[in-house]
Amino acid sequence: MDHNMASKVIEVKGLKKWFPLRRSFFSALFGRWEHRYLKAVDGVNFSVNPGEVLGLAGESGCGKTTTGMTITKLYQPTSGKILFHQQDVAAIEGRKGLKEFRKNAQIVFQNPYESLNPRFTVLQSIEEPIKIHYAVSREERHKMVILALERAGLVPPGYFLDRYPHELSGGQLQRVAIARAISIEPAFLVADEPVSMLDVSIRAGILNLLRYFSRELHMGILYISHDLSTMKHICNSIAIMYLGRIVEMGVSQQVLNEPRHPYAKALVSAVPLMRGRFQRKRIILEGAVPNPIDLPAGCRFRPRCPKAEKVCRDEEPELMLLGDGRQVACHLYH
Repeated sequence: MDHNMASKVIEVKGLKKWFPLRRSFFSALFGRWEHRYLKAVDGVNFSVNPGEVLGLAGESGCGKTTTGMTITKLYQPTSGKILFHQQDVAAIEGRKGLKEFRKNAQIVFQNPYESLNPRFTVLQSIEEPIKIHYAVSREERHKMVILALERAGLVPPGYFLDRYPHELSGGQLQRVAIARAISIEPAFLVADEPVSMLDVSIRAGILNLLRYFSRELHMGILYISHDLSTMKHICNSIAIMYLGRIVEMGVSQQVLNEPRHPYAKALVSAVPLMRGRFQRKRIILEGAVPNPIDLPAGCRFRPRCPKAEKVCRDEEPELMLLGDGRQVACHLYH
């Protein structure tokens, strides 16, 4: 994906987030311990332009959510760079610098029941970030809340202002969470599985809402999901993640119609299709996902790959740019 450096809202370079494992009682007692880590994110590179929706897909536990939380500084990265408008926010320390970044980068979580304070009304929930980031009058804050509610599709806004989370449906709650995130008009938004807990009838509305934010408000969005069928509706590009690393990345239609990496092929083959003349052969992967604490030598997908060769055991492939503009980390294309 050829992005203009000046136009990138966020760029991630070599991002790693490793969680150190605690020592057990017996290892501490007998002095048998070596530092070990769970490598949730292990060298990730991507960028998002204003108005672009990048989908980050993969099985549960592959590091998608950790990636989103790390680039919004909810986790401190182990190493790597997070360039926001060319400024490295990975090295930000102190409340002032972090506050300025949070004004421009927000996250919407999967479960609105847990992300919203049950004791806050809708007005209080959406007004809270405005109070933190803008020194404006009460009347001005109220206008910003109303605008956020309208943009999130909660109309008429007055109907929702004094309601508490338990009085709203799941879809309405997720829209409140989205309204809270966009109330301060961030340039970058992470949407972490925003529709996975919602009824199918409600999902389309939330997806259309995110697409509106990207097109009309020129917001850069990282859309995290394990469901590729929702990504084709809103994502400009898609990155496929496996055990902490991106194995394929490209324009949405490329990745969904003609995946190259064996893991991407297996994921796409599981996407249900309408009955008709277009049918896919389902690819069933053998074995379980390796332990992210003890990663296999060479390619980390090798133990499950139907096309693994000797070189796959010896060397870990890096993302390679192919002729069609996509990137693939596989020795088949090196």
